[in-house]
Amino acid sequence: MKRGREKDKRLLFVLSLAAVMVQCACGIKGPPRLPRALVPPPVADLEASGVGHDVRSVWSVPERGDAGFEGMEGFKVYGSNALDLEAPCPGCPIPFSERLDVRLTGPEPIEVDDGRVICHVKVTPGHRYAFKAVAYDESGGVSKDSNIVQVTVE
Repeated sequence: MKRGREKDKRLLFVLSLAAVMVQCACGIKGPPRLPRALVPPPVADLEASGVGHDVRSVWSVPERGDAGFEGMEGFKVYGSNALDLEAPCPGCPIPFSERLDVRLTGPEPIEVDDGRVICHVKVTPGHRYAFKAVAYDESGGVSKDSNIVQVTVE
């Protein structure tokens, strides 16, 4: 009888030890973390001026070989017309919509002159507009918003 109890105690000990090991090995996993990614540098010097039925937007582009240029695919220009510039409430953001996708290797109507991108966005004369731009890369990374510029087209 004594032998049977020892056997039962050993079996209980082994099962208890196995249960503790399983609980320790199957711990709760933390939330997933995104891998570190480099995003393009933001456009810092966006300028805009009204020219006929267009708004001429100009900004600097990193030079080839710069760390900021590596993997950069293009820029998106967002705009908002005068009706949307009136914020619906104090402190509310201006509702921008995409107006132009400028690819560095594409046939879009852009010019690159002395390291600056020059593009034209069609607008309606007599309105006031606000514009901002973001850079994006081939992996989908997007820079922070540029400065916001406002222009009235006569």
